Amino acid sequence: MEYVLVFLIGTVITWVSLIIIIPIAQKLAEFSMPPWPETLWKLAVVAAAGNIISVALDPLHHLLSWAVGFVVFWALMVKWFDVDLFGAVIIVVVSWFLRLVLVGLFLGALGLALT
Repeated sequence: MEYVLVFLIGTVITWVSLIIIIPIAQKLAEFSMPPWPETLWKLAVVAAAGNIISVALDPLHHLLSWAVGFVVFWALMVKWFDVDLFGAVIIVVVSWFLRLVLVGLFLGALGLALT
């Protein structure tokens, strides 16, 4: 049951973060992006495929699950969004920046809640 929850929560979080990250990275790296309805379901498939493989392989080895999930994620991104190496780097940098901002906001809110 815990694997199902990890998959569902991880997929939703990945999908929402991709909805934020991909348009920003697309403007910076100029890779192709389909119309929004198509983009939303394609990003959902990318998030679900990467997470289901990661969750399924996690009992075997954590690094193996991360590596295979990463390969599936990038294979789908390259196939559907024509992401090249520069686009991949931009997606990673924007993702790190977004995570940094979200962690800062979370820690700030936690600090306010504790005082």
